[in-house]
Amino acid sequence: MKKYLLLLLIFCMCGGSDTAILTIEDTTTTTVQDTNTNTESQDSNTNTESSTSDSSSSNNIIWGKVTSSFEVYAATDVTQQHIDVSVEWFNKGIELWGNYGPAELWIVGKSKDGARALDDIWCDVRVEKDPTWNTKWDCLNGDPYGSGDGWSQFYRCPDEGCSFVSTYIRESLGYYFSTMTMSTKYPGPEEDDYKKVILHEYFHIYQAAQVSQPEIEDDDGDWMTSNRNYIETGDYVQRPWITEGGAEYMATYWYSKQSGVSEGYLEERMRWKAESLPGYLSNGKSMREIGYDNDGWNIYDVGTWFVAYIINQTSEETFRVDFYSELEELGFEAAFQKHFGKSADAMIEEFNAWASQPVDVLVEILP
Repeated sequence: MKKYLLLLLIFCMCGGSDTAILTIEDTTTTTVQDTNTNTESQDSNTNTESSTSDSSSSNNIIWGKVTSSFEVYAATDVTQQHIDVSVEWFNKGIELWGNYGPAELWIVGKSKDGARALDDIWCDVRVEKDPTWNTKWDCLNGDPYGSGDGWSQFYRCPDEGCSFVSTYIRESLGYYFSTMTMSTKYPGPEEDDYKKVILHEYFHIYQAAQVSQPEIEDDDGDWMTSNRNYIETGDYVQRPWITEGGAEYMATYWYSKQSGVSEGYLEERMRWKAESLPGYLSNGKSMREIGYDNDGWNIYDVGTWFVAYIINQTSEETFRVDFYSELEELGFEAAFQKHFGKSADAMIEEFNAWASQPVDVLVEILP
């Protein structure tokens, strides 16, 4: 077995925080001690400390609400401060919305050599947890760091920055999990936005965990098309409107409530996001039809305002808990109708008319 150094963060949140870094050599076993983190949302009486759930898989693969801790893997050039702030705000997401997984946090530094070494750790961890893992295509392959021909989990991160969640719940896998990947730029760990971005990404882990059906492998390999997308948004093709809008609103709203954050943070950010509304409204398409790339405006911002609007019409708990808890059972359209009082298309039409007003009127709905 190839030797490497793995930084594994062991953390405890019971009555304070004790943090230690262990350096483990020549191993791919990465067990983290359990935590007693309080996972009850500040706005809800919903108890999120229930036991680990099993997926519908015949071999009872763990998926969904868990009692175990997430695991942390960092490149050797990542600072202790970077690790600490990442763990703190990942735990904040758990505190706000519950502990979902199994989950892993991967942190990439500025160095391509460090990212390349992390690729090796990635592959070793994957095979240790799931011997059926496809090491030919789902580990480092080709020369992505040099010629750009090939793939790795982390090769874009040193130069371009990265913050994303990947969900691995597929019929072909023997272990289901989600990963959050963070880096040193856009934003960097010294920036306040880094904390909010981690909350945004953790809410994606929460969203993905609400659907236990594994992804059916697409014959043409199109990762943007999935049966899980259909359950979550009513469209087999991945669209950002409510998924990204939901994550961004929840992250922005809850970050605004944290100690030390300026009182006007939420309104300031939502005013910035309102700058995308004219471009969207003049586009003439339903936000359900719009992909990720748009000229001069951001669908994430539009979706954030849409979620703010439906929460104003109902409640934060209705969106976060009630709607998501019945997505899989009822399907997207029926769950939307039940919890928000009208169809998604009708709500979008209503939102479009409302969003055409001056921003000073729009911000009046903010909590």
